[in-house]
Amino acid sequence: MITGQNIQSGIQRQVKSEKYNAACVLSARRIITAIRFVAFMMAVLASVCVKAQTGLTGRTEIIDTTVVSATVDIRFDFKVNATNIDLTYRNNDAQLTKALARIDSMVLNPQMKVSRITVVGIASPEGTFADNKRLSTGRAEAFIRILKDRYSFPDSMYVVSAIPEDWEGMRSMLVGNDTIPYAKEVLTYLDRSESFTPYEREIRLKCFDEGRPYASMYKYVFPYLRRTLVTVDYDTEWLKRRYIEWQKQRQEIPVFANVKPIQSPQLNLVLPVPDISVPRKQRFVAIKTNLLGDAALCANLGVEVELWPHWSLDVPVWYSPYDITDRWRIRLLATQPEVRYWLKDAGERHYFGIHASVVGYNVSFNGDYRWQDPNKAAWGVGIGYGYAFHLDKAQRWSMEAQIGAGYIGYEYVKYHNTGRNGAEVSHGKGDYWGVTRAGFTIAYKFYADRKGRRWMKW
Repeated sequence: MITGQNIQSGIQRQVKSEKYNAACVLSARRIITAIRFVAFMMAVLASVCVKAQTGLTGRTEIIDTTVVSATVDIRFDFKVNATNIDLTYRNNDAQLTKALARIDSMVLNPQMKVSRITVVGIASPEGTFADNKRLSTGRAEAFIRILKDRYSFPDSMYVVSAIPEDWEGMRSMLVGNDTIPYAKEVLTYLDRSESFTPYEREIRLKCFDEGRPYASMYKYVFPYLRRTLVTVDYDTEWLKRRYIEWQKQRQEIPVFANVKPIQSPQLNLVLPVPDISVPRKQRFVAIKTNLLGDAALCANLGVEVELWPHWSLDVPVWYSPYDITDRWRIRLLATQPEVRYWLKDAGERHYFGIHASVVGYNVSFNGDYRWQDPNKAAWGVGIGYGYAFHLDKAQRWSMEAQIGAGYIGYEYVKYHNTGRNGAEVSHGKGDYWGVTRAGFTIAYKFYADRKGRRWMKW
């Protein structure tokens, strides 16, 4: 029997059910929105918090709401009256490698869209203004030619500018610097000579105090003013679009009287330049020698070639054709090619390898017997581990420690160790399990671009 009480109870249950369904829908929408917002903020934080690994100093500034400008300060050393970037001169090779790595981090970042690259050539104040303008412009154009050879941007994206005489740069180097002779005197002179022409400024500085302050600037300051500034403008429209989409999604959520509205986050669009880990643009070829073999008076030379990122091939050759004494001999002709997988970039830090061994031998160790292969080399396989690190900033010299173990199968003829050829004692076969590869290796590297068009300067 249906009563008024039953009807009222049913209505209450239906209202509760509808409220529960509405709450579930609202909760689901909130969860989806929260997930999208967390993912969005993680992308922003990833771009903000990635630490630069190149060691170059730079600055980032906002241009408008969608374009960010990142400046990289590069210093190349130039010979007198020269505009070409000589990679064999002083530290230019290392500077170029670091600069390109920094620019790669911006160009190859999928979250960035590069819109313009401005290169400013800067010259020191010595010489005439016309010559300095020619030199600063030529040096900027020289670096642009390197960028054009590396990247496929249209010519319209490159802008060349020049600062023929960097008086302001000289001032910034002298402020608060007590190590440079005549720094305070030159700062006072610069403050008093702001109205002079560049020619007058230089001539009067040369004549000031019999030219001693100018000589100090020429020696300690001018070389550091010859540099290049690279400014990369990149578009952040993607960030603005993501933020607008999130706002639209938030507005679509129904807001009830008992539900607090979601507060819009305060986003800072001034982003530092993110540096992402990118593969090197060069591959290496290393010439190396094992110091343990050298210490044992066994000549050895090896070549290691980078095959792909994280992969390399190492091929050492050991050769010892002589007797140390009448009873002590280590005659070897051996090779141990090894394929290596590097956990980081090829040639840096930890690696694991698989090697093969081929050994021809005639050995005795000051005992009564010697062992010789019967014109059939011993052979084997093994696995190894190693660690390599660079010894200089240019990453030319490196040191490597390695250890490997495996199997070697061999045949032998055993002789009495008397005179040149003692009587045969026995012959047979054997199996060896144990250490098959070990050493401390020093190497020198040459670099080539991955496209194979040219070798870098040695």
